[in-house]
Amino acid sequence: MSKNIFYDNAVLMIDLLGGKENIKEIQHCATRLRFVLKDDDKFDLEQVKKHPLFKGYKKQENQHQIIIGAGVVDKLYKQIDIVLNNNSIDGELKIENKEPFWRKDVSVKSNLFMISKRGMNSFASIFVPLVPVFIAGGMSLALKSLIGSFAPSSGFTKLLDVIGGAILGSIPAFVGYTAAKKWGGNPYLGMAMGLVLISPGLLNSYSTSTPVLLEFDLGASASAIEEARKSAFSEYLINNGLPVIGPEDEGYLEALNKTVGIYYQVFGGVAGGFFKIKLIGYQAQIVPVLLVLALSVNLEKLLKKITPNVIAILVIPLGTILVSSWLAFWVIGPLGQIIGKGISIGLAGIFKYTNWSFIGFGGMIFAFFYPFLVITGLHQGFLPIETQLLVDSQLKYGHSFSFITPVACVSNIAQGTAALMLIFFVKKDKEQITKASSSAIGGYTGITEPAMFGINLQVKPLFIAAAIGSGIAGWWLGMTHTVANSLGSASWIGLVQFDWTTSHTVEYFNQEGINSVLQSVPMGAHISIAMLISGGVTAGVSTGFLKTKWGKKSLENYLK
Repeated sequence: MSKNIFYDNAVLMIDLLGGKENIKEIQHCATRLRFVLKDDDKFDLEQVKKHPLFKGYKKQENQHQIIIGAGVVDKLYKQIDIVLNNNSIDGELKIENKEPFWRKDVSVKSNLFMISKRGMNSFASIFVPLVPVFIAGGMSLALKSLIGSFAPSSGFTKLLDVIGGAILGSIPAFVGYTAAKKWGGNPYLGMAMGLVLISPGLLNSYSTSTPVLLEFDLGASASAIEEARKSAFSEYLINNGLPVIGPEDEGYLEALNKTVGIYYQVFGGVAGGFFKIKLIGYQAQIVPVLLVLALSVNLEKLLKKITPNVIAILVIPLGTILVSSWLAFWVIGPLGQIIGKGISIGLAGIFKYTNWSFIGFGGMIFAFFYPFLVITGLHQGFLPIETQLLVDSQLKYGHSFSFITPVACVSNIAQGTAALMLIFFVKKDKEQITKASSSAIGGYTGITEPAMFGINLQVKPLFIAAAIGSGIAGWWLGMTHTVANSLGSASWIGLVQFDWTTSHTVEYFNQEGINSVLQSVPMGAHISIAMLISGGVTAGVSTGFLKTKWGKKSLENYLK
């Protein structure tokens, strides 16, 4: 599709939204055009449905969402931006949309629901733009894990490790930018704050996983540190019943470095250590950077109000970074780590204790309800949670594990299959066949919005069939405790995100006391079986449903 056609479609879309003057806020995510209008009565949904790029529609509170599709919505949005903003640098028309925190005209339950929805929408605004970044980093590490299983010393394996580690390790900088932008701060100050949290002058958080971690004053001598490390290493070997080795033995230095790590602290002698700061970084951490940005953005706004213009250019950025950095390392960062680990431990515990040998109850419930979470957009909240799961397991076991991506995989395959089944019931409608085929391909490659909103939610038997197929496959995920080793694409493409050897997972299961079946089968095989179950069950249930009166009536209404 040429640029001119996208421009023409952009002009048409703006007209259908009620004109340029009626648009209060407009932006886009991976597949949807999201906008808020001044007057919803001017929005012609029936005509929008006839737009050449339309694939589905959804509304959340006062925000309209038109499903356009991955790889297309960004091109359409770019042309819309040209028309609306005269090709502005920022690329986003966004006028402040004030909503009351608590509405007196609705119930407490409704208010609480709306507050939680706004919170999730805020999370989505922060993390959805970063999805390509997470995919690039996650898939790089997934490929590194796959290739490293048979060529651990290859140059390509090391290159993938460098790429994935750099991207995911820099998450605080990316989140700093998008969070500051969302919350009304300077996004570049937000990025700077994120970079401070991962400064090379700090101990990398991935280096804190050594069995012994010693703390030293910043001015401690190298000889004192080395003696303390050797002493701690010997003590560790004795306490754990391991053969004691000395500097003259082969492999001593490597074993010492793997066993005993060090970090520095400052202000430890002030007020009895009350203001002590540990110089440890927050690589790949989510919760700490969000808490720090919540502080820094509000501090920046305060400084803008009280600082004279003549010194504002100096005081605002410097004051924001200095105060935020000190509070971040002193109290906010450590608190964020505790919260993040608590969330990670809690969710992992729930999944562990609701699934055991031949019983996949937790996996079934999670997978069944997952598509309903996608409808509301609440699934976007899983991205930071899954990142936390992967980071914590990496630090604890030396390998990353997450049960969220497998659930997303079976749900996406189910949605794609349900849309595909429409083909067999509209054999003479070429337009619907094309729509169903493209939607199914999207679902099989991890983009479900065209299938879910364009077809399955309009033919509700297909949506329910997909939820059932996902739930049955979730039972398999639960009883086998299927886990992914990185972020990436929740689809057939994402098979590289799963281990194809069992050494890491068996060790993980043994340490955690996890009871699951078929532990000798690699995770890559388990997720493949689960996705086949999801597709097969969905196809069968969809066929059965569409032959009922309910199914025939739903299909008839859809084709009108």
